[in-house]
Amino acid sequence: MDKSTAVSFSYAKAAGLLSKSFVKERTRLLFEAESLTDLWGLLFNGPAPSVPETLLAQEIEDKAFSAFLSQYLFFLNQYDKAPLILTDKLKRFEVENVKEIIGALCSGEKELPHLLDLKDFSKINMKAWPDLAKMTEGTDYAWLKKIPDAKDQQKVDFELDLNLLRENWKAINSCHGDDKEGHVKLFLDEFVIKNIIWALRLKLYYEMTREEIIQNLFYVTAAPDKNDPLAGPAIKILSWDVNKFSDWEKWEFAKYLNPYEPGSLWCIDPVWIERRYIEHQAKTASQIFHRYPMEDVALAAWFKLKSYELTCIRTAVESLRLNINSREAMEAVGVNG
Repeated sequence: MDKSTAVSFSYAKAAGLLSKSFVKERTRLLFEAESLTDLWGLLFNGPAPSVPETLLAQEIEDKAFSAFLSQYLFFLNQYDKAPLILTDKLKRFEVENVKEIIGALCSGEKELPHLLDLKDFSKINMKAWPDLAKMTEGTDYAWLKKIPDAKDQQKVDFELDLNLLRENWKAINSCHGDDKEGHVKLFLDEFVIKNIIWALRLKLYYEMTREEIIQNLFYVTAAPDKNDPLAGPAIKILSWDVNKFSDWEKWEFAKYLNPYEPGSLWCIDPVWIERRYIEHQAKTASQIFHRYPMEDVALAAWFKLKSYELTCIRTAVESLRLNINSREAMEAVGVNG
């Protein structure tokens, strides 16, 4: 199809799928299931397979991801040539697979770890396991030729994430008009907050210095400094007192702060911020989906909403498998119990 026809057709189909998805007010249905078998019945047609609980948990996650991937690939296939900004979305899953492979090799595992099934999208040569150089040959990860030392694994993971973000930012800046506006909002809305939460964790839990924290932030310009659209907002708060609410009460993201009672001790809580933000992120994606129905960014917003749904499904699975209170599980994904 030509682009306008592909966008119009895909938007109509995507809207229909969202109406049946477990997002917004339907999210809590996932956490009302009383067993993994019940959860299977809620999500899929047909009876749950008769397998041990651990295997059923994995099958639920795999089947949910497979359905999501098939739906997204269906939309991409409607274009004569799908835009890079949309095809690049799938790279985040390939990066996760690469991380799993590196982690397994660093740990000396003999078997290929369980990976996300990316169908024909993945370029990693799984058959070459455990030869990392052959597995990544001819891909964007060909620079990974040797198994890193365990102490360097986190550095490699960071480099993988950073490369992906910079590719995404480049693709966003090749867009135009309303489409670019929507993509920029989706991207910045997510990664500005992720940087802020990460900076606070490093400061509070690891007691890193300002410069150490800055070097661990995501950035898309030449360097992680105050002028970078991703790193700048996180760098701004590094000098603020984490125990002084007055430093934070007029912050642009103050709505995510943990409550403060005058006269009581207070310390900023990055976990609280993260949980409040997750809910906001889903709402933002929903707003963008409906605001730009004739732009590629509508599918990017759909992708983010469905990714959130996957996170909720995985959290519901783990809460049932580990017997975690449903209220606590819902709070972990930003759903008020």
